Amino acid sequence: MPQQDDKVVKQKPQLSEQREINTTNGDDAAPIESVPLYRNVKLVIPLFLVVLAIAIFAWQYYVTLRDFVSTDDAYIDGDRVSVSAKILGRIDQLTADEGDSVRQGQILVRLDDSDLRAQEAQAKASLVFARENISLAKVNMEKAQMDYQRALSQFNQKIIPKEQYDHAQSELESTKARLNIANAQTAATQAQLGVIQTQLTNTVIESPMTGVVSKRWVLTGDVVQPGQSIFTIYNIKDIWVTANLEETSLSNLRLGDKVDISVDTYPGMKFSGTILLLGSNTASQFSLIPPNNASGNFTKVTQRVPIKISIERTNSNRSQNINLLPGMSVEVKVKVR
Repeated sequence: MPQQDDKVVKQKPQLSEQREINTTNGDDAAPIESVPLYRNVKLVIPLFLVVLAIAIFAWQYYVTLRDFVSTDDAYIDGDRVSVSAKILGRIDQLTADEGDSVRQGQILVRLDDSDLRAQEAQAKASLVFARENISLAKVNMEKAQMDYQRALSQFNQKIIPKEQYDHAQSELESTKARLNIANAQTAATQAQLGVIQTQLTNTVIESPMTGVVSKRWVLTGDVVQPGQSIFTIYNIKDIWVTANLEETSLSNLRLGDKVDISVDTYPGMKFSGTILLLGSNTASQFSLIPPNNASGNFTKVTQRVPIKISIERTNSNRSQNINLLPGMSVEVKVKVR
C-alpha cells in the first residue's frame, strides 16, 4: 500500500506541467473561427477576385450597350427570282436541277408544243387562203370598175337605162366591200398566227438572271399552270445582310456606319460591312395580317425595322474558301459612337 501512494504522488507534477504548457501556447493554436473576417486571407482574396470580375464584366457590358447596337435577328439575303410558266402546258424537258449554276438566257424548261404546232400549221393555211381571197377580190373590183365606167359612158349617151347603171354602180361598191373584208380576214388570221407563235416561244423558258438553282418545284411530265413556280434561282454573287433592329435603336444609325458581322456557319471569323439602306417601315407591315391598333385592346410591342448591310470580306478570310448563302443566320454589331 505505501508503494502505490508514492506512484500517485510522482504523477501529479507531470499533469501540472502539461497544463502549464497548454496555457502558455494557447494564443498560437487558436481555432480559425475566432479569426476576424478581414484577416482571413483564404476567404478575402477569392471574394475580391469575384467582385473584380463582376465589375469588369459589368463595365464592358455597359460600354457595349452604350457604344454599340447589336442584334441576332439577321440573315444573309440576296436577289431571288421565281421561274414560272406563262401558259398552261406539260413539262417536256428540264435542263437544270437543284444546285446547278445557270447563266442569264440559258434554257431551263421546254413545254410540250405539239398542239401549238398543229394550230400554227392551221393558221398558216388560213393565212394563205385569206391572201388568195384578197387577190380574187381585187380582180372582181377591177372588173366592176371597168363595167361601171362603161355603164356610165352608155348612160350619159342614153344607150342604157338608169336601172342598169345603178346595178353597175352597186356591183362596184360590193366588190370594194368584199376586198375590205378579205383584207380584214387576212389581218385577223395573221394576228392569230402571231399569238400562236408567241405561245410557242413561251414553251421555251429561259433563266432571267445568272445564279444558282436553289429549289426545283416540279418534275418532267407535270402539268403547270400559268404563274406556277418551276425553279427558284438565287444570285449568290450579290448578297447582303438584312437585319431587323428594334425601333428604339434607330436614332443613332446613319447610312455608311461600319458594321461587324459574325456568321453562325463560320464561328470565330469576322466580316465587316456598311449600312446601305434604312427601312422605310416596320417589318410587321409586310405580314399577312398587318396589325390594326385602332380596334380592340392595344398592347404596345416594340417593332423592328429591316436595314440592309453590305458584306465585305476582311484580309483574314479573303483567301479562304467561304460560301455565304442566302438564309444563313448572322449577328451584327453597329458602332454608333
